[in-house]
Amino acid sequence: MRWALVSLVAACLWAASVRAQSSTCNRAPLGTNAPKTPGSNNFTIKISGNPAKYVPGDVYTVSLLGWRQEYSVKKFTGFLLLVEPSRVPRDVYGPQSVGMFQLYGDALTLYSEDCPNAITQSSSAPKSEIQVLWTAPPAGSGCVIFRATVVEARDVWYMDDGGLTKELCEEEQDNPDMQPTIIDPCCACDEAKYEVTFEGLWSRHTHPKDFPNNEWLTHFSDIIGASHSKDYMVWEYGKEASDGLQQVAEWGSTRRLESELKRQSNHIRTIIKARGLWYPNVNGKTFAVFRVDNRHHLMSLVSMLGPTPDWIVGVSALELCLANCSWVTHKTLNLYPYDAGTDSGVTYDSASVATLPKGKIRRITSTFPNDPASPFYDPTGKPMKPLAKLTITRQRVYEKSCSDTDILRIDEPEFEVSDEDADRPECAVSEWSQFSPCSVSCGKGLRSRTRNYLMPQKAQMMMCKRQLEENEMCAADLLYCADSPDGAFGLAPDFDPRICTVSEWSPWTPCSVTCGKGHRMRSRRYLDRMGRKKCDTELVGKEMCVVAEAPTCDYDNAEVISEDCAVTPWTEFTQCSTTCGKGVTARTRSYLVPSADHSHCNVDLRDERECMAHRSVCFDPSEAEGECGETGEGLEAVG
Repeated sequence: MRWALVSLVAACLWAASVRAQSSTCNRAPLGTNAPKTPGSNNFTIKISGNPAKYVPGDVYTVSLLGWRQEYSVKKFTGFLLLVEPSRVPRDVYGPQSVGMFQLYGDALTLYSEDCPNAITQSSSAPKSEIQVLWTAPPAGSGCVIFRATVVEARDVWYMDDGGLTKELCEEEQDNPDMQPTIIDPCCACDEAKYEVTFEGLWSRHTHPKDFPNNEWLTHFSDIIGASHSKDYMVWEYGKEASDGLQQVAEWGSTRRLESELKRQSNHIRTIIKARGLWYPNVNGKTFAVFRVDNRHHLMSLVSMLGPTPDWIVGVSALELCLANCSWVTHKTLNLYPYDAGTDSGVTYDSASVATLPKGKIRRITSTFPNDPASPFYDPTGKPMKPLAKLTITRQRVYEKSCSDTDILRIDEPEFEVSDEDADRPECAVSEWSQFSPCSVSCGKGLRSRTRNYLMPQKAQMMMCKRQLEENEMCAADLLYCADSPDGAFGLAPDFDPRICTVSEWSPWTPCSVTCGKGHRMRSRRYLDRMGRKKCDTELVGKEMCVVAEAPTCDYDNAEVISEDCAVTPWTEFTQCSTTCGKGVTARTRSYLVPSADHSHCNVDLRDERECMAHRSVCFDPSEAEGECGETGEGLEAVG
């Protein structure tokens, strides 16, 4: 009961605060009993940038100004400019934030002593405009409304009518991981043209777990999609993949899906096509343009993430129409991988195993599939980083009346493919060539086809940008490479076997022991240093050797060196390090494979021994100290 009473008192105090903030604030000018004049006489509130919404925390310039004519401007002597909540939700306890006014520091404005969140004049001198800074409230504050009272003369004043009231609502910040809900129907009468930018983010640094060893195969395939109506879905989360989508997901081939789209032309405004991002340009950008109208206001596109069993990235039915009957100006979306449900592989290099019957299209996450072999698996459930980013920018709005739109619905729909240069004569191209043979003899590889400009010089001069090469994955007759570390994949298509050429074998080393059984070794090297990265030719040869046993053989001190620590024979000993007296001589050897990891090897690579120079007598102590390094050692007096 006590808490209920406290709550009631708090609510009453809050209500009183709100009333004091708005309804109890007397905004009528002092010194007159005249009622307000209807209208605004073209006095208006203006906010810098003329925003439709405010960004929380941003600073705006708010002006109150008179109507400007050719040779004069309307002036006013007094004013009160106030900002308050548009409406007060019942679940808000305490005054609602409406931001904060800040004076410019001129002599025209003061904070009002009678009304909170309000500015008034400092004198009754005529003025044509006043300005004040306003810091927008924090996120979640809702809509605010600016209201103004303007005194033009003693008994002529205006309040709230026309341009003397201006409402601003909070701009909801887009979540780049979320799509907006579909608006049905779309009430936009105008049409819009967009550019879509697809940017690859996937790399060994962003997604290091089990990143493909065969990096030359990494890619985002050619992109295919459409702007379409709500009555047709190019692909859909939680549904089965069409045959066309399966071809994109497994091979990066867009032809069948494009045919499916063309058969649905009455539901499609633009077929979206963009070239893929292939190694080494996987983190590049690719572009396409498309159009939308109030019937075809959704956008979908898809690209294969390769090499994978059937994984895709893209967006399905992205809404571009706004509830206020306009079009989105700019939108960014992060893209994550989806399993198309047509192949059961869980790793990048899984061999093809068809899923029968087809599964549903599902988002791949750090917990799905729940298999440590998945390159995105994380037992902590940590959110994944995006693999790509989609940026959609409105380029142009085509003004239409809604009556024009209704007429268009009766006619055949306007249908186009997003190849802007296709209709330019100077950009004419030949037919596509036949696809090249698969680049590998076993496993998965690449194949490509090309076409050419019919007038290459003119096309270059006119900066034509048509796609001249098309790539897709392919499978050799032999589906699995027994000798390949990746099994399902063959050698890179640009592989040159000449880089695996090696030198002649070196002579055999002496036997590793001086008596009994040991081993001897020989080595060779790649003539091209790239061979160490791409070839697996044997570089070290080893065979057993036997040295006749001798009575002097010291079995305990015999040196035994493992194969992975193999060394060259010892060099000859160096000359003695001094010219007189005692010094040091040394011999060295090195590892046969210098690039290997020898941190575990317990092998001496340098052998130093004491020696005596040819002259055992030095001429004087200073010469002996300089040359021998040991004063007085081995000296004789000189008479």
